[in-house]
Amino acid sequence: MVASSLDTASARDRWSYLWLLIGAGLLLFSNGRWIIPLATWLAPVFLIRFVRTQPALKGLALLLITNVLASLFFWQGIIPGGLYAPVACGIAVVFWLPYLADRLLVNRLSGFVATLVFPLLQVSLEYINTATNPLGSWGSLAYTQHTFLPFLQLLSITGMWGVSFLIAWLAPVVNRAWEQDFALRRVRSGMLIYGSILALVLMYGSGRMAFFPPHSKTLQVASLTQTVDHFRYVHMKMEDVRASRDPLQELGERLLQQSRRQAQAGADVILWQEGATILLQEDEASFIEKARALAHEEKVYLLLGLFTLPDAFPEVKADNQAVWITPDGDVKWRYLKGRPVPGEGVVAGDGVIPRDQTVLGAIASVICFDMDHPVYIRQAGRSGTDVMLVPANDWRDIVPFHTYMASFRGIEYGFSIVRATGHGLSAAFDYQGRILAIADYFTTKQAMVAHVPTHGVKTIYTVIGDLFAWLSIAGFVALVALARFRPIRS
Repeated sequence: MVASSLDTASARDRWSYLWLLIGAGLLLFSNGRWIIPLATWLAPVFLIRFVRTQPALKGLALLLITNVLASLFFWQGIIPGGLYAPVACGIAVVFWLPYLADRLLVNRLSGFVATLVFPLLQVSLEYINTATNPLGSWGSLAYTQHTFLPFLQLLSITGMWGVSFLIAWLAPVVNRAWEQDFALRRVRSGMLIYGSILALVLMYGSGRMAFFPPHSKTLQVASLTQTVDHFRYVHMKMEDVRASRDPLQELGERLLQQSRRQAQAGADVILWQEGATILLQEDEASFIEKARALAHEEKVYLLLGLFTLPDAFPEVKADNQAVWITPDGDVKWRYLKGRPVPGEGVVAGDGVIPRDQTVLGAIASVICFDMDHPVYIRQAGRSGTDVMLVPANDWRDIVPFHTYMASFRGIEYGFSIVRATGHGLSAAFDYQGRILAIADYFTTKQAMVAHVPTHGVKTIYTVIGDLFAWLSIAGFVALVALARFRPIRS
């Protein structure tokens, strides 16, 4: 009986468990809470090497255990409450499946095409997860590269899927060369293909940033945050909330005063954090009327972040809303959060992202967690949004990662972003991901002021959508079919 080359590889590699150790160490910092961007590229190189140099069942079982332990490590604090363990373990299994496919299929495929199994399934799983999971796009390899802006310009063509593909593709390309002892004559063509594609992506990104930066006029946006403990109030009985009515009204009055000062200081738009003030339903109309008067008097646009508790709360869910008021004092929209966090206890909106064509450009808004859903945000890109205003509220364990995740939507869909974040990192980004302003809630107790381009761009990704992801799914299915009819290479 002839053994496959992978089944005998363990005898040729005495260092197999060292590769597991190195890969596991890199894996701890490849995603989640403590990210070293290079670790995301390198961890799979050693983990694939380990699996390919072990008997299939043993190697895959040890890798699954490694993935679960690493996932529990780097998602701690990010995934809240009772969701932590099951979600972290679920992510670990999903990210283990490309290793399973690589181990089972690579020896049934010939040549450089075998290197595509791992990245094609990685992208397929990320896309399916993002499209179907209520937690959205959390876990994507692409997010780990948020500081690598020339590379991230690929988002404007393929979305996150092309970025994740190139990261994941490196490992099987290196392993193919490794298995041929890095003999240049035998591995040159494959390394040249991968290297050339990566070089073209970096040239495109660098050129886009160098020669086509935003050059339009700017609008001045002031972002306001303040200390407000939503968790305290949403777990109180309504009679206790009513007893706190005066302090809550003082929070709102303070925000209105701060907004007036920012308007008088030259702000064109004033943006509040998510749930900047908590209102009883009976007080909402009068409060919005005060905000309308302020906007009209100061000739400023206001985006209010309001958290309104109905009389029957918590049996009846709260309204987590963004209220857009024009300088004429008109309420153009009252947008309810379209993608609430699971268990948040708020009313989900109708899923239509509002947009206002103003003299300052086309302005839209969503709320915090909405930005983690790229498919949902696509409608804003296709409607020609120039500036996206995002009231948000985080917690310390997801700072600053969650804010940088939001910046991806701007590169994908060609609009600038201003994110006002309670208990987190407020930031403004142009549509190429450059930071225009930044303020840490925990260290900066003042408004963040940003000058934001008034015109966006139309990106290729806005037009073609998730074509790259669908091609990845089709490509993986084709490879599985091809492998099915080929014998195992000895």
